[in-house]
Amino acid sequence: MNAIKVLLVDDDVMLSSIITAALKDEGYEVHYQSSLTGITTILNEFKPDIMVLDVEIGTSDSIDNASELKMAAPGTPILYISSHTESHEVARALKSGAVAYLKKPFSVEELIAYVDRHAHPVSNAIIKIGSLELDIQTRTLYQASKELKRLSKLEFSLLKLLYSHKGEIVSYEKIEELWEDAIMNEHSLYNYIVKLRKVLAADPNISISTIGGNGYMLLAPM
Repeated sequence: MNAIKVLLVDDDVMLSSIITAALKDEGYEVHYQSSLTGITTILNEFKPDIMVLDVEIGTSDSIDNASELKMAAPGTPILYISSHTESHEVARALKSGAVAYLKKPFSVEELIAYVDRHAHPVSNAIIKIGSLELDIQTRTLYQASKELKRLSKLEFSLLKLLYSHKGEIVSYEKIEELWEDAIMNEHSLYNYIVKLRKVLAADPNISISTIGGNGYMLLAPM
């Protein structure tokens, strides 16, 4: 599964380093730069799924550059972040085609929620696993409309993989593909399995079985 790509442009290096680290922890691939210099080339080469742009970047105004950005990356959502809280600035950004305008200071969790919402195609798809429901859009598990947990990117990918092969052995080699460039080891995989088992225990009819030396199997009622 390919990681969602985020292009982050902000001349606040300290804030950007915090945002970048948080997004990477959530499984996103991030390209950061502190100016709009060469932005068209970056868009063509990096091909982001979403742009997170500060409004005032040095002497540049990214809203004024919205048309150029949209021509270079048509269909790519733009999320503006800014310390300018005036309503006319928000309106100007939204009129330029932005999907959202986040006012500084904001929490990293809030930014991630916006990115997660707009970097994916809108979908109401729900996967039913026993008495549990997995919201594809938000990666959240529910039981009887009660939220159990919002899964991390890797937890979500692992559960989807096991579900797509429900009742079958999913090999370690197949699971390892989820780690992409990172190195999977038995200990790290086991930790993710433990986390999934813990939340899936809300339905005693669901289990993830270890198939010695081969992999894992998800068992759940129809």
